[in-house]
Amino acid sequence: MKIISPPKIVTGLFHSLEWAMPAASQKNIYLSFDDGPTPSITNFVLNELEKAKAKATFFCIGKNIVAEPAMFNEIISAKHQVGNHTQNHVDGWKTSCFNYLQEIETCENAIQQHGYKHIGKPLFRPPYGKITKQQINALKTQYRIIMWSILSYDWLHEKNENQCLKNIVSHLKNDAIIVMHDSLKASINIKKTLPTLLQIVKDKGYNFGLI
Repeated sequence: MKIISPPKIVTGLFHSLEWAMPAASQKNIYLSFDDGPTPSITNFVLNELEKAKAKATFFCIGKNIVAEPAMFNEIISAKHQVGNHTQNHVDGWKTSCFNYLQEIETCENAIQQHGYKHIGKPLFRPPYGKITKQQINALKTQYRIIMWSILSYDWLHEKNENQCLKNIVSHLKNDAIIVMHDSLKASINIKKTLPTLLQIVKDKGYNFGLI
């Protein structure tokens, strides 16, 4: 069974990580997209967000920024938010703390060298959600470590668009951080799911916030 929303025991143990946004005076949800920028997929996401007048946060892989600078610039030009997702999408549980920090620093250099300027503390999301306590302690003073309230599982081919949409909508709540992917693995589901999701979110009276 796939866990869509993290259990309270997990969020309690890792309380220095951000699993949802602080309560706001208005109804907000926070869309985020991991693993880009990716040719055709990121463009599709950006176009759909523009149609819906929605903003989102893109947790980018450093090597993809270097490979697709024009697409990364489109994210910035559309005034979306950018976060760090390591240079090579590494698993924190299988990577030494030193090498993990090097991955993040290299990605951060790519983000800044390609024109993005952070407002406040930079954002970081660990690939696969896997990060050790040593890595957390080394990062938490420099970065906001952003996790999630809702996982769409859009990257799983065995999940069709209806299941992905249900994963999100059935758990939708105020201040939730939603994880989707602008990646090749998620391309089929994201193209079928995102336009409908954006409309449902608007119909339910939510605003699209930035993390």
